Amino acid sequence: MITLRSTLATLLFAGVASTASAQFTVPAATYTSTELAAITSALSSTSLSTAIDTFDATTPVMGHPRLFKGLADYAGIVAATKAERLNSITALSGYLKRNSVTTISSTLTSQINSKDNTTRIASWWQQDRLLEGIAESAVAWYMTKDSWFLGEMHARMNLFGPAALNRSCTGDVSETRDYAWYFALAYDFAYAGMTAADRQLVKDVITSCGNAGLAKVSDTVKAYPENGIAFNALGKFVGALLIVRGETPAINAWLRTALPVYVASVSPWGGDDGGFANGSSYAEWDAGESMVMWDLIERVLNVPFYKKPWLTEFARFIAYALPPGTPVGVFGDGAELNRTEDWARFGKAIMNRSDTTLSHWYVKQETGEDYARLHIILSPREYGSVVTLPSTQPLGAYFPVVGWAAMHSSLTDRLRTSVFFKSSPFGSVNHSHADQNAFVMYSKGKVLAMDSGYYDYYNSPHWRDYYKQTKAHNAITFNGGYGQSLGATGLGERSASGKLTKFLQSPAYDITTGDATAAYAGQLTQAKRTLVFIRPSTLVTVDQLNSLTARKYEYNLHTTVALSGTAAAFREDLSPAEMCGTVASPAALTQSTSVGYYPAPTVAAGPHYWNKFGYSTAALKGMIVSVLRTDCTIAKPNITFSGANATIEVSGRVISVTDLDVTVK
Repeated sequence: MITLRSTLATLLFAGVASTASAQFTVPAATYTSTELAAITSALSSTSLSTAIDTFDATTPVMGHPRLFKGLADYAGIVAATKAERLNSITALSGYLKRNSVTTISSTLTSQINSKDNTTRIASWWQQDRLLEGIAESAVAWYMTKDSWFLGEMHARMNLFGPAALNRSCTGDVSETRDYAWYFALAYDFAYAGMTAADRQLVKDVITSCGNAGLAKVSDTVKAYPENGIAFNALGKFVGALLIVRGETPAINAWLRTALPVYVASVSPWGGDDGGFANGSSYAEWDAGESMVMWDLIERVLNVPFYKKPWLTEFARFIAYALPPGTPVGVFGDGAELNRTEDWARFGKAIMNRSDTTLSHWYVKQETGEDYARLHIILSPREYGSVVTLPSTQPLGAYFPVVGWAAMHSSLTDRLRTSVFFKSSPFGSVNHSHADQNAFVMYSKGKVLAMDSGYYDYYNSPHWRDYYKQTKAHNAITFNGGYGQSLGATGLGERSASGKLTKFLQSPAYDITTGDATAAYAGQLTQAKRTLVFIRPSTLVTVDQLNSLTARKYEYNLHTTVALSGTAAAFREDLSPAEMCGTVASPAALTQSTSVGYYPAPTVAAGPHYWNKFGYSTAALKGMIVSVLRTDCTIAKPNITFSGANATIEVSGRVISVTDLDVTVK
């Protein structure tokens, strides 16, 4: 497939950063305007309807597995399970035989059969894994032809199917979507081994779950496009409908309604730059859990789904936002966690569907995945040996639709220094936080400037009163921790947003500027932060602030170990990493440190130090400069202020600050 390199960048930036001073280094386009128009047309509602008509009119009807376009293999996926993925099938076989459904407890069986939603949900994640085993058993049978797996599939189908039909598939959408999807996927792979009764049970389950609410989930997605649960449910429903299309005429109309809504909604968290505003944890989960459905859309209907600009660029976003060896995620709920297995499993699935040098390189770098999972087994085949990135590969990337910038000392070095910056038009809704103009910094596999707090659960006291707040991030607050708006409900709002207004890239350094004024909901009249990342190890931040009311502005820096020293020269030791820093302002600063969290999360929390450098006296106008060096042998910076201007000399560069711009020589 073709890879887009910010094809619509010029138009994109005109919309995202409309100020006269906006500056961007714009990558070269790959899609021509003619190609883009053709892709857009092919994925329009009219064309999708035509694709369905073509499928319906084609005889004979496509066989199974439709995930393989009705073929016995699809570009070597089955062959891979006899060769480089043999260990995947062996591991899956062992897992299923060790965890046969025949061994589950009577208590769990009773919960599965209960008509009471609360009773069922109490063990839902355990049930969901058993449900997934229906599809896993079918795939294992298809790959091995071992009849034991057909028996296991039948046993699981007969455990869940009659119970679902007995309650007309009523329940939470998390249940109904997975019943329809895993039954359908099993149907696709075990079709040849199923009895007529087995096939009818699958059709009945899909029909019942559709009538119970899945047929209306497209309405939810249209009304609330950022509802991730509904979006995932719609995708699984579309996938199920594509698998049984033409074999269950009574539900044929559902696909015509659901498909165009789903295709148009990919992705509610990004745009043509491939970014994902809802954070790195949800980026890979949402995409990784959706890719088999995306495969079905492209293969069954013969439409260029993977050429959709966001999808084409998504692999590049993952490569820069979660480079191999990164210690934790980036921004949003769950960003504080190391998800090595998820990153490897979902990352490989994503990259194997992107035919670029960057994706080929990335997939060979990741290890530690659970290779027994279907995300890996059903992924396109990996070919070739380890790929070397060209010397021209940029070391930084920006994603203006979501307002993210990633700057690295190196992509290939796992001990790299990485800086991530966020100023997002998506604001603080859903799993995003009130962290516009925030940054994080990692080096040598350690977190030096962290997104603090823990994702214990959505809307918990800790989540609401600390984790989601501006004060939990390396961002600007004032008057004792007041920050950006989270709206009337405290759950976040789209209008509390930021935007990238500058991203200039060179081999020696990158410059990016964010405007987070809107995020402060009128409390500040200017909240501009510029980052200069001087490779390989120096980060300079410049905050330029204004308010109609005098404020005690605060620069927040969150660390996992205590800082030693003063604002003029402090140090963080986190072997093998280190950080030496300076925070300065034309106004007098006070320095304070808080330890731990309040309110505390309900999960075990690691060490946390909230370091705050704040104005001693309230002022209308503020400027705060920080210089953070991940190599303490670099000389301390020389920072001078003159009115509204500043000059920072560090790492062989001179950074000049005026009201209008920040420049580097």
